[in-house]
Amino acid sequence: MSNFVRWYRWLGVIVSSAITFYANSAIAQIAGDDTLPTNSQVTESNNIRIIEGGTSVGNNLFHSFKEFSVKDGTTAEFRNTEGVQNIISRVTGKSVSNIEGIINTKYKANLFLINPNGIIFGPNASLQIGGSFIASTANSLNFADGTTFSAIDIQTIPLLTVSVPFGLQFGSSAAPIYNKSQAPSLDGATNSLSSPVGLQVQTGKTLALVGGDITLEGGNLTAKSGRIELGSVAANSLVRVSLNPTNQAWSLGYEGVQNFQNIQLIQRTNTPSYVDVSGEGGGNIQVQGKRLVLDGGSIILANTLSLEPRANLTVTTSDSVELIGSGTSLRTRNLGIGNAGDLTITTRKLVVRDGAQVVLNSNRISSGSPGLLTVNASDSVELIGGASQSYLPNSNNFLASGLFTATSGDGNAGDITITTRRLRIQDGARILTESAGSMSPYGEFIPAKGQGGRLTVNASESIELIGIPENTSRVSGLFASTRGFGSAGDITLTTGQLIARDGAVVTVNSEFQNDPTYQLGAAGNLNITARSILLEKGTLTSNSESNRGGDIGLQVGDLVLMRRNSQISTNGGGDKTGGNITIKAPNGFLVATPFGNNDITANGFSGPGGKITITAKNLFGFVPRTGADVERLDPTGETNPNNLETSDITAFSQQNPSLDGTVQINSPDADPSKGLVELPVNLVDASQQIAASCSSGGKIARNSFITTGRGGLVADPTEPLIADDAVLADWIALPPENQNRASGIQKRAVAQAHGNTEEKSQKVNSVNEPTQIVEAQGWIIDANGNVVLVAQVPTQSPHNSSLTATSCAAH
Repeated sequence: MSNFVRWYRWLGVIVSSAITFYANSAIAQIAGDDTLPTNSQVTESNNIRIIEGGTSVGNNLFHSFKEFSVKDGTTAEFRNTEGVQNIISRVTGKSVSNIEGIINTKYKANLFLINPNGIIFGPNASLQIGGSFIASTANSLNFADGTTFSAIDIQTIPLLTVSVPFGLQFGSSAAPIYNKSQAPSLDGATNSLSSPVGLQVQTGKTLALVGGDITLEGGNLTAKSGRIELGSVAANSLVRVSLNPTNQAWSLGYEGVQNFQNIQLIQRTNTPSYVDVSGEGGGNIQVQGKRLVLDGGSIILANTLSLEPRANLTVTTSDSVELIGSGTSLRTRNLGIGNAGDLTITTRKLVVRDGAQVVLNSNRISSGSPGLLTVNASDSVELIGGASQSYLPNSNNFLASGLFTATSGDGNAGDITITTRRLRIQDGARILTESAGSMSPYGEFIPAKGQGGRLTVNASESIELIGIPENTSRVSGLFASTRGFGSAGDITLTTGQLIARDGAVVTVNSEFQNDPTYQLGAAGNLNITARSILLEKGTLTSNSESNRGGDIGLQVGDLVLMRRNSQISTNGGGDKTGGNITIKAPNGFLVATPFGNNDITANGFSGPGGKITITAKNLFGFVPRTGADVERLDPTGETNPNNLETSDITAFSQQNPSLDGTVQINSPDADPSKGLVELPVNLVDASQQIAASCSSGGKIARNSFITTGRGGLVADPTEPLIADDAVLADWIALPPENQNRASGIQKRAVAQAHGNTEEKSQKVNSVNEPTQIVEAQGWIIDANGNVVLVAQVPTQSPHNSSLTATSCAAH
């Protein structure tokens, strides 16, 4: 059974539970009980339920209700005095609190509503309070001095005190909380997504829902420049509640919680759910549970317009975080001047699919430290597919799933750091950090001045990037790029195995948005450490259209295998230099399939070529080529190694051969003893026998020089090769490209032999490359009487007595 099917079944269980929960929660009234020293009093005035009385302790007011629900069109109004800071209310009966109308408090009092049976906020539920609001299905509030305010144990009158921090103590069960509110603001204002505010607290205040399963079904939460807490815990949990003395915002801690439950934000009748703390000041959102699911375009959002502080979004789950569907997102954005906030996800498994996104953006108008997008997923990160969007203004209307940071202003884009066991990106999904830009009101592209962020992935087992073979416009992969004045960021990957196939890429490119005339920022650097790298129609690039190519460094333990038109390239644009490529696999191999057109390039256009340095035990299937080689063999005339079927290594200048780069291939020395046989100890001095038989005063004796064993000389040079004398090898026909190359090498050898130095070629260094071996044509005897085999027998001069040319022939 697929995970997606399991998720829908799980969602069906949650929805069914919600229907049952609603059916058992008929709207009751507000009724006080008799459990406090001074009991709560409830009176009706038209559509208002006036709540007075309660027990005061210092600046805290305690209320206790047998039931607490608010019908649609009615208001529950707490008539507190101005000196009250906290209104703490509990429900001691057995009914769910069903809030369909308005809850109102006076002045700036915070309101705590505790009902262990569950809490439901309907579509028209609204908050009109001056302080923070915390709704919980805990059994009791446990104070630091040991006292409790329990909704379960009501047999004795409690000793009421308040000391902070205190705890929300859950009993043998943890009831759910539901929110469907789409209520408008009193002043008609909307949230930052131009939607109704739903449940809203005042600017800078805290809105918290803490219970069992937390469900927002077409329900919104808004705390402008404030704090929103969603906490889903299991039975017998204790959640710490503390107050920040600086901004008087409440925050929750889960250090002692062992088990959690589920949080979901889903749509209702095509209405998504929004959680929003955007505002002039920095807001904060914390989500804590077992499993978080966002679907149907639901969004958790934290934007800031201010100098300080930051807007932060933190999601922590013990099992998984799943974002599904177009428009669904976790998002932070800094629109101000100061430092940007962070977006942090800590979970076992992260899944982002079908057009959902995790986004950290910046269009700040001045410099400041960028925010960080951090993912800690102990098991896996899966980014899958995307969604077609008909409203997008270009033909490529594909909205990719993935993780994104970008800048459209002066500030830098945020860094992305991922730590996991397995990272899998497929079907057009991507991870991107970019120096981008923005569109003017007149439709003109305005490049960003800030730099792209850095992308760091630590995946202990594997990184797998899978494209869409039939659709090259929807590219899967890892991107750190620039389309503006700022330089692209760097990518650093550390993994056991890196796989990029079916058009997937890892790129730190510098490329234009359309066809502007401005100077692009430089391409970034790409560094990969892996046990093995497989590129099967995969690409590693650091190219620039108008600047220097970046550097690519690969540190590999076993193997780099390239197949089906794969590329490793760092090419410069304009008159800029191609970057450098360094591949270090001292105990491994670099392999390309025959005629697979897998290229390693560090070329320049009119500028210099870069430098390629490869250290490996051996290379198979690659051909180092000069620019002249490529120009001669390219059937299109472009001088592009990608147009050749062979797998090539090049570092040339396309328009200026005098600026060619270098290719250096380092391989360890061959074992000289490998394949040799032991020779006899007692040797015969053949030179004396040859000399005696060939220079004996004109008398010629019939002697012979015999060698035995495969691969040696034939017994008679006039006879053809036979099986006992030579290694058997089949003759093969070279492909046309290799025939052309062999012909070219032969022509250059002839030209060089005649002193032709007009042709300049790229320098190609091959360490430990063997010299050419040719067949001996005769021998000479030096002044010491030694026989020396030579390729050509020199013409003997009557004035040179030190060397004697000798030729033996049978008569």
